[in-house]
Amino acid sequence: MPVHYPTKIILCFVVALLYKTVSAQSSDSSAYEAALTNTTNRFYQGVGEQSRLYNGLVYDSYDSSIKGSPYLDDIDAWRPGSVEYDGQNFENVSMIYDLYTDQLVVLLYNHASPIALIADKVSDFDLHQRHFVRVPNSNGGIKAGFYEQLYGGKSQVIKRTEKLLKSTSGSNGRERFFVPFKEAPDYYIKKGSVYHKVSNQSSVLDLFADKKKELKQYIKDKHLQFVDLPELALTSVTAYYDSITQ
Repeated sequence: MPVHYPTKIILCFVVALLYKTVSAQSSDSSAYEAALTNTTNRFYQGVGEQSRLYNGLVYDSYDSSIKGSPYLDDIDAWRPGSVEYDGQNFENVSMIYDLYTDQLVVLLYNHASPIALIADKVSDFDLHQRHFVRVPNSNGGIKAGFYEQLYGGKSQVIKRTEKLLKSTSGSNGRERFFVPFKEAPDYYIKKGSVYHKVSNQSSVLDLFADKKKELKQYIKDKHLQFVDLPELALTSVTAYYDSITQ
């Protein structure tokens, strides 16, 4: 399991080395202050526009003996994406999404130090041509975390996918591997300010009961299949509901 440390240790470590070097060379406090200021400025200049992204946690990789992948789409490689973080948008950031810990991890500056962003500072992000939003603790009917947004109109359709780390003991000893937390992801529709879990056609029609007759006809006309193509059915019906309740 990843080990996390405050990212500020990066700068603190640099400052500590600087202090040791300057102290060995001179006892002049003014020399130390000047060198400290110069080093700090150079650090933030190097980070540049991505300095806010360093407000996160150092992310350590998993033990290579663990089978499977904890990441989105089972892709362990870094991919370019965008993220809205701490009120600022960042483009073309190398990132990876850990479904086991529900963390967005980015690769910055020296391309050698993975940083797990502070979840509550992430508004949304795009990765693998998919859009994810952060649902905070204050929203009713759903736990806090990252969800893939399938439809984002007046109502919303979101999807939750998670990974689980399992352990077994056999003739070859103890083995650990990542597997999907559930056979199928969980889907939610946000109506008003509340998220509602939906699993089939009946649950969607019950949620949109004020337009149930119209939606049943729409489903029939469009030949929507909630079992075989749930995401298409959910997004189509929700978008249609929004269009007839404006």
